[in-house]
Amino acid sequence: MDLFRIFKRKTKEDRKPVIIAIHGFGKRKTDEYLPLFKHFDERYKVIAPALFDQRYPSDNIWYNWVARAEEEIIKAKNDKQEIILIGFSMGGVIAAYLAGKFNIKKLILLAPAFEYLSATTAKGYAFGPKRPEEKEKYVPLPAEFTATFIDVVNNCKKGIEKVTCPTLFVACMNDELIPYTVALKYYKKMKIKEKKCVILADGQHRILDDEVDGPITLALIDDFIEGKF
Repeated sequence: MDLFRIFKRKTKEDRKPVIIAIHGFGKRKTDEYLPLFKHFDERYKVIAPALFDQRYPSDNIWYNWVARAEEEIIKAKNDKQEIILIGFSMGGVIAAYLAGKFNIKKLILLAPAFEYLSATTAKGYAFGPKRPEEKEKYVPLPAEFTATFIDVVNNCKKGIEKVTCPTLFVACMNDELIPYTVALKYYKKMKIKEKKCVILADGQHRILDDEVDGPITLALIDDFIEGKF
């Protein structure tokens, strides 16, 4: 089981925080963050745990998916590292839940799936790739995983109300799966003052893959981590 992907920085800047990126509900898993890995490359240590293994339909327990992300946070904590937590889609819900549980330096939520159009929509997105090249590259998700996705959201979404660290939301108006109003709604639920919400005019749910909004999102993440806004 490919539990995680690690990209190590080549420099020894131990004072920099580690970035833990939590993927969404899709067969691409950690590949959703390929633009992020490339963007940060040598500047930060980036860890992206694989939450599930679609080769095993029995890997459908929601808290096991969450625990695999939590394990990486605990490891970083034991190493006395500060943590930047990034979550995309379902991973955004998990990231918010864990940020409410642990002392995190900063939290970044990309198109977070605190609410979704329907289970049918989620299933269609996860099981039916829009890009022909993905049909052979990635193992399809078992049907059992749709209910697990719903369990993750239902059990973790209230965690956003416990977050105390600076938080950035980024969403797209043209998101075909998660309305951008979801990001706004949960942004307003947060009780902290150090929070930002950026809604991009175009884009898609796979925000980092978008030719226009992908680079903009990476620049926003960079500036937020560096404390430029």
